[in-house]
Amino acid sequence: MHRRSDARVRAACAMFAAALLCAGCQTTVTTSDGTPPAPKPTAGPTTPESARPNAIAVTFGPKPADTDGNLLPDTLQVTAYLFARPHPAPLFAEGSFHFAIYRLGESGTPESPGAAPLRTWVFDADAVRAARSRALVGPCHEFQLSLLASRGTDALPVESVDLVAWFAPDDGGDLVGLRGVRSVQFPRPLR
Repeated sequence: MHRRSDARVRAACAMFAAALLCAGCQTTVTTSDGTPPAPKPTAGPTTPESARPNAIAVTFGPKPADTDGNLLPDTLQVTAYLFARPHPAPLFAEGSFHFAIYRLGESGTPESPGAAPLRTWVFDADAVRAARSRALVGPCHEFQLSLLASRGTDALPVESVDLVAWFAPDDGGDLVGLRGVRSVQFPRPLR
């Protein structure tokens, strides 16, 4: 009888030791600073191929560049995104981009533009395809709006302008206009 109880005690001790050993062997993965690793990246949302653009977003550099060295800013770097709401990801589409700058408060809308733009730019379908790029947000178009293009001048009569933009689809669909205007400064040098 004594042997059976010894065997039971040994078995119980062995099971207890095994349980302690298993509980003590927990594996965790951390980075060198002690934080857990970042989750694995997943693919972002996509827009169906059949979607048509119905919204545009425009961003531009912090300030226009002076490309000819005369201390007057003359070129604005613009990034344009086309969206097919309600889809959150931007898309590429065939068509032309149009940009115009106006005196503050005189721009109108893409459907009814102001009477006298200070400058306009039109990028046809070939130029739009050439301007395709990818940003963190997704597909985009990168444009340089140069006041010097087509023998223009960088001597604007004002220092701040309203920028309007719209996209005209090649298939004759509705214009996709930028909601509102974006004010841009073309400051003159200090004298």
